[in-house]
Amino acid sequence: MISFSIPSVEKIQMANKKQQKKKDREKRVAKKKHLESVKKKAQEKTSEESKQPVPARTKIMQSAVPKGDQGAKGNQKNTFMHRRTGG
Repeated sequence: MISFSIPSVEKIQMANKKQQKKKDREKRVAKKKHLESVKKKAQEKTSEESKQPVPARTKIMQSAVPKGDQGAKGNQKNTFMHRRTGG
């Protein structure tokens, strides 16, 4: 006599839950990848905007402003190197 085991209702429900979990995970992963790509595109767009050339007028104004007194710092010794060399 050949006996076939008919899948019980519980086993069918478990299989359905497993398939649903798999689908949900695929959706989550797809959503995460999509968000990452959107962020990356936005970041590339902002970096493109920041690479735009500086207008000539701005360059002229920056060059006209003195950068400060750099001669005063030239006489100071680096304390770390001073300690290391002993002099």
